[in-house]
Amino acid sequence: MNLLEDLNERQKEAVLATEGPVMVMAGAGSGKTRVLTRRIAYLIKEIGINPFNILAVTFTNKAALEMKERITNLLGIDTKFMWVSTFHSFCARFLRVEAKHIGGMYTANFQILDDEDSLKAVKNVLKNKSYKDDIKPQVFKTWISNSKNMPDFQLADPYKMQIFTEVYKEYNEYLANNNAFDFDDLILKTVEIFKKERDILYKYQDKFNYILVDEFQDTNKVQFELICLLAAKHQNIFVVGDEDQSIYSFRGALVTNVKRFREVFPFTKLILLEENYRSSKAILDLANKVIKNNTDRVEKNLYTSKIDSIKPYYYETSTSYEETLFVLNKIKELLDKGYSYKDFAIMYRANYISRNFEDVFIKNQIPYVIYGGFSFFARKEIKDMIAYLRLILNNDDNLSFLRIVNEPKRKIGGTTLEKLDKLASLNKISLFKAIDLIANNNLTKFKEMILDLKTKVDEISICDFYDLVLEKTMYLDYLKANDEEDRIENVNEFKSVLDEAKDTYEGNNSNILANLLLDLSLRTNTDDKSDNDEVVKLMSFHQAKGLEFKVVFMVAMEEGIFPSGNTFSPSDLEEERRICYVGITRAEERLYLTSCKNRLMYGHYESNPPSRFIREMGLLGNIKKKVISVNTKEIVEKEQVDNKVIFKLGDKINHKIFGDGVVVSVDGNYIKIAFKVPYGIKTLLASHPSIIKITK
Repeated sequence: MNLLEDLNERQKEAVLATEGPVMVMAGAGSGKTRVLTRRIAYLIKEIGINPFNILAVTFTNKAALEMKERITNLLGIDTKFMWVSTFHSFCARFLRVEAKHIGGMYTANFQILDDEDSLKAVKNVLKNKSYKDDIKPQVFKTWISNSKNMPDFQLADPYKMQIFTEVYKEYNEYLANNNAFDFDDLILKTVEIFKKERDILYKYQDKFNYILVDEFQDTNKVQFELICLLAAKHQNIFVVGDEDQSIYSFRGALVTNVKRFREVFPFTKLILLEENYRSSKAILDLANKVIKNNTDRVEKNLYTSKIDSIKPYYYETSTSYEETLFVLNKIKELLDKGYSYKDFAIMYRANYISRNFEDVFIKNQIPYVIYGGFSFFARKEIKDMIAYLRLILNNDDNLSFLRIVNEPKRKIGGTTLEKLDKLASLNKISLFKAIDLIANNNLTKFKEMILDLKTKVDEISICDFYDLVLEKTMYLDYLKANDEEDRIENVNEFKSVLDEAKDTYEGNNSNILANLLLDLSLRTNTDDKSDNDEVVKLMSFHQAKGLEFKVVFMVAMEEGIFPSGNTFSPSDLEEERRICYVGITRAEERLYLTSCKNRLMYGHYESNPPSRFIREMGLLGNIKKKVISVNTKEIVEKEQVDNKVIFKLGDKINHKIFGDGVVVSVDGNYIKIAFKVPYGIKTLLASHPSIIKITK
């Protein structure tokens, strides 16, 4: 086939620019993989370059495999032994030949440690150490990886930095003594050899006359250095990327590498791929409006030749519950128009946002999957807190006892628990009761803590009680000590579940908790699904990178959530804006953006203005009517006078949990509502966001 026949002019230019440094800034959906593979095929078929003199590197095995398959289809050659791979695979292949130059115990038969083996190595180093903050091995492992990938890695806490430095040194010595590398070492050690052994560097510079790099905007300091060293002699270096999609700084990716590349290679030819083959014109217009607010970037403007274009919509609702209803009913509406569940994606900046949608989807039998992650209630920290609450309510719950008796660590070892189990079995009592039969101070303290919490359940508000559990168990302190930001957000968000439970179940806190925990245990588990399964995908924007969907919902678009409340600097804000850009450009046909005035977060309501990105899109002056259908009805916003909700006798309402009802009495800030069986008449706060007035 003619390798150029179905390429646009800019794509052709990129394929034909075979000599010297070339940078292709490929906008979202502009066909970068096609350009990469066509260029490799062109070098081999038309220029006559030996396939073994070409090196192409990318970031995932999936991307490398796709590149090889496309080259095979284009040329009909066996690409199995070509140097088309991930950065790590390339370096592992190199080290099999050159590891002996590192010195020490390293030979060609070195072992590569996966995440699990690397964690075991950290634990081996830590086994004879004791630190006052009880820092988890997984945290040390993360710090070690960050140190090997990020420039000038530092911890803010001098004490933690001191102990990390000690562990880091011993960990690397342990690996060297065992002829082992972790994944980060593969690139790091390859660069060390090239810088130390110039003859080896020259050999590989001559071997790889042509070098291609995919997703260049995601390279870190070490990967950038590796590429520059290899390309220094011939300078036939071709990089493809999009700095507007650089969203992995937390992994060490440096968007500044795009600018540095042109400083290292001053004669770089810059080519822009701006024609998008994925999204509608209206969607691309929003993406362009947002990203142009970033400074110091290669300016480009995405466009498409698609004619039809459905305008994106922005909806601002009163509450997060109404937000979920809007998404639910829009999905139902589009299903009736011929869309499938797999066509929908719901994207959010913070993982805890998924909880609201999980609740609504389960109740409405909408199949869904948390893409690349766990359901909110399947996350370890949430299961831990549920286990604490179960054990407080029922001291004889052995499963909950075993889950959290040593979580966080209380120096209660396996041998002690085995003895406890034998005593419990012998006396036919629970593990909790058997504590009285064993001489162990740590177990006794644990029992006293649980019993003390049990006395407090009905003495204070349910959210205050939950805060007390977090405090007394030291679970929150344990997460903070280990910098577990996502998990801290999740355990705090569980307070929202408890707050909602107050309006769902009757009785004192003990009864409310018992009923809530029972309902949680009856939840349908969401199994992992493949990309092709008929399910709605819920995901973070980071998980969405590289994917595309016919319909995208970008939810919780509010200041403090998106951009994140952890945005402190101009560079942080620019990365948040790039994340927004990535979200927009995942949509093919329809894009919906939502925010709400009052969001239940961490057990209380917060009111944040719409995200600045909504303003940058030019959508704030065009807010759509806030109408949400439920079955055959329409829910409208509550009438408000000086922020006081007005209800009248006979008004029809919908409650998040109890369903439809009729107002039978109004008494100041409270209203009595007659619900259908089995709920009956309930007195509720009129202003509660779970209640909304309906009109037929």
